[in-house]
Amino acid sequence: MEKGITCACFLWRIYKELRQQKKYVFGHHCFKFLSIYIWISCGYGPLKMGIKREVDETLRPGVYALVDSCSGQDRQYLHTVFGGPCRNYLAALKQESDLNFKY
Repeated sequence: MEKGITCACFLWRIYKELRQQKKYVFGHHCFKFLSIYIWISCGYGPLKMGIKREVDETLRPGVYALVDSCSGQDRQYLHTVFGGPCRNYLAALKQESDLNFKY
């Protein structure tokens, strides 16, 4: 578990940096990182078991940064291509991000 939390800390920083660099380099790719996170969180990843709660809590600020860095058009695209659980998870993330994440 400790290695998972350490990895989540590194990934969280990368996600925040992606948000900082969205204008220059990564802006049109942020939704891809967000979609992978949502896909794995909903249990569709290679292990089919989601992300452990402790790891997810560590990663969450970076995920909020990704949500913030995605344009409305990007989020609409994800909403369109995702099915049930992933679509609901995306909507919940956006709502949580609006409530808890301020830059």
